[in-house]
Amino acid sequence: MSDFHQSTAPSPSSQFPASDIETSPHEYSDVDSGFGASIARTENSYSVTTGLGIYPYVYENGRRYQVYREGAYLVPNDGEEIERLDLFHCIFLALLGGKLYIAPLGQGGHRVEHVLDIGTGTGAWAIEMAEEFPDAKVIGNDLSKIQPPWAPKNCEFEIDDVESDWTYPENHFDFIHLRSLSGCFQDWDMVLRRCYDHTAPGGYIEFQDYDADLKSGLGTVPNGPLSRYWKVVSDAASSNGRPFQIASTIEERIKAAGFVDVTVRNEMWPLGPWPQDERMKEIGRLGRSGLRSAFHAFSSALLSRVLGWDEAQVQKLCQEATQELNDGSGQLYVTAYYVCGRKPS
Repeated sequence: MSDFHQSTAPSPSSQFPASDIETSPHEYSDVDSGFGASIARTENSYSVTTGLGIYPYVYENGRRYQVYREGAYLVPNDGEEIERLDLFHCIFLALLGGKLYIAPLGQGGHRVEHVLDIGTGTGAWAIEMAEEFPDAKVIGNDLSKIQPPWAPKNCEFEIDDVESDWTYPENHFDFIHLRSLSGCFQDWDMVLRRCYDHTAPGGYIEFQDYDADLKSGLGTVPNGPLSRYWKVVSDAASSNGRPFQIASTIEERIKAAGFVDVTVRNEMWPLGPWPQDERMKEIGRLGRSGLRSAFHAFSSALLSRVLGWDEAQVQKLCQEATQELNDGSGQLYVTAYYVCGRKPS
């Protein structure tokens, strides 16, 4: 574990759920995440947000998918997936001791007035960012309209595809945030160049995700169903032109886009409660629960559309991988990447 950064002020273990959790979509409360997040629900703090249109859905193999830019993102947007995204939000915050970012926002005269959250998902990060910076305008965009019907008054959600032409002003955003987007884009370099063009001088970009490299605390990953699942899904994503193996390349890509003072922070993301450290053990419980729900979400449409698998094959692969994950003897983990850079003033 010595290769991984450990938070200097770890959260008390009592802040973590005692066991694997299941949450209903958008059932937020003041202590919901337990990792420094809070969402107050007061009439003065929040406004109801509604979409300016109806976005129908596509259903396949018992899962719901967005119809806007259909096929660009082969992961569901149904209630089960919303729960997974909110759980992963908790993990990303837990690994940072409750913080939403590593960028030095608000330091050295830097002001946070305009924030863009690309691929906002459930909107949890954007909502909490808007609370932390109540004077800033926070925009969360996504292909799916799955954000809650309420948000802070300084937070807006939009349906948009950042691989299409941007309509935002150039040199505008003080902070652009991208999280859990591996496997989403065909041209990451183009997206990051656009981020650079639309970041204000002196502003920051930050990428957060885990890599697609399965590892073991024992040194060698067992050659079992979970390893097979990982390879099949990763290979299918690469064949589809939207690879999962992105996180480890982002540092150089951000530099190539023009950002400077690039900082990388890596954290161990355990996939089970095998670590000795109590804090990491609890994160591992969340990681295992999240991966269980991710197995089918990541593979169903991808394997059926790209490799021609039927649903029975997908289910068998997921069930076998789940059995190995539940066993836990492999001490599995992935590496979380937090990468930020600054646009020169």
